[in-house]
Amino acid sequence: MSGISLGRVTTLLLMSRAAGFVLSLGNSVILARVLGAERLGEYAYAMGLAALLGLLPNMGISTVVTRAVAQDPIEGNRVFRVALRAQVLLAGLVFGVIPMFAVLLPEQPVPLKYVWLAAAQLALGTLSWPYLAVLSGRARYDSLAKAELATGVVGTAALLAAAVLGGSVAAFLVAQVLAVGIAVLITRRAAAPFLPAGGTQTMTLRTLFRQGAPFGAGAAVQSLYTRLDILLLGQMASTIALGLYSAAYKPINMAVYFGGTIAGALFPLIVQAPKGLAPESFIRVLRGLGATAPAMALIFTGLAGPLLQVLYGAEFTPAAPILIVLAWSAAANWLYAPLGVALQARGWEHWWLAGLGGGLIVNLLGNLWGIPRWGAVGAAMATLASELAILGFAAVLIRRELTARLSFKPVLGGLAASVAGGVVLWWLLRENGPILATLVSLLVYSGFMVFLRIISAKDMAMVLGWVRQAVVPGARA
Repeated sequence: MSGISLGRVTTLLLMSRAAGFVLSLGNSVILARVLGAERLGEYAYAMGLAALLGLLPNMGISTVVTRAVAQDPIEGNRVFRVALRAQVLLAGLVFGVIPMFAVLLPEQPVPLKYVWLAAAQLALGTLSWPYLAVLSGRARYDSLAKAELATGVVGTAALLAAAVLGGSVAAFLVAQVLAVGIAVLITRRAAAPFLPAGGTQTMTLRTLFRQGAPFGAGAAVQSLYTRLDILLLGQMASTIALGLYSAAYKPINMAVYFGGTIAGALFPLIVQAPKGLAPESFIRVLRGLGATAPAMALIFTGLAGPLLQVLYGAEFTPAAPILIVLAWSAAANWLYAPLGVALQARGWEHWWLAGLGGGLIVNLLGNLWGIPRWGAVGAAMATLASELAILGFAAVLIRRELTARLSFKPVLGGLAASVAGGVVLWWLLRENGPILATLVSLLVYSGFMVFLRIISAKDMAMVLGWVRQAVVPGARA
């Protein structure tokens, strides 16, 4: 990776996305407090419907570009150039298809103009994907971090302007369209110094789509099962229930994205690793996420009610049970994220697609059964069931592909420690309040992790070294 410290640049990306997390959380607070539960449900339905059909522009193109640039930056140029053309064509297609799909649905809970604006936001945003793929292929996560932070600031500024100028659902959607347009310009400029040069061969659109089909299908299925609950809630429940679900899902969605950042950084390294071997960086990420995922879920479980009240107001505190269930689904996502990345990097994308397809079926059946009985909580339970199903399938596959030095002790130990922390949390929550109960449960959890030798002083020193390198370039880890 051209002498780049993966730990340092990945830490930079994580720090940037942590800042982006704060900005995005602030965005959700603005939306919730200005729109209220019912209008937030309308906004969430329009954006969720567009995101559901985000599978159309995601044909695996970005993954093909990332892999090509990681393998050979010079010849990767031929893939990048045709990818730009393909992304423009797909953006135009998705802009037209999303409103058509909305019209065909039996229920119309929001005006069609909301769907048009959400479709424009999605279509325009896809134009930055090839540039981001180049940065990922070069492992230039430091440049990626700067671009993402800049676009996050622009997005927050646009939402603030919309809140001041009108505060309607349409105003916020227009602000999103303007923000992603600026984001495309920012990512293009960030990728410009690292764009692959040269390349003697040309690639056809047909070849690009054929190579990207397994990756695109996997992303499409994943997009379906993560957005299916929004669509079904909009069709089978009230917009108020959808608004509560959207408020609970926002911090969890950002947590999933945060965990995916760590796992996604492994892709170019695993592409280059010898067949059958698990890179040391993969082992570290697996251990790290196995240790932190249950802790994250315990925090959200203990503080669900106060967090929702502080962020969105008392109107949204009934969403606490939804947030708790979704938090544990996010923990499962953290555990299988590096496994999915490794499988796709090593040519097992067809099997990974099969696992995601199984998760989609579980989610669909769970939503159809759970929403009529428990509303938004039933949708959250369906998400948890699908994430656990994918985790189990990915664990079986990765044992076959990466056998050397691969151990699931961190994952199993983290699950055992989380049971102990969860029992303490449940016992103390009603008598001692959420803050003290959460702190004690985390102490119990951490004690188990140290006792089981899953985390050590060496691990913490290594992470602190990466942070020091990120904050002070040139510092030794």
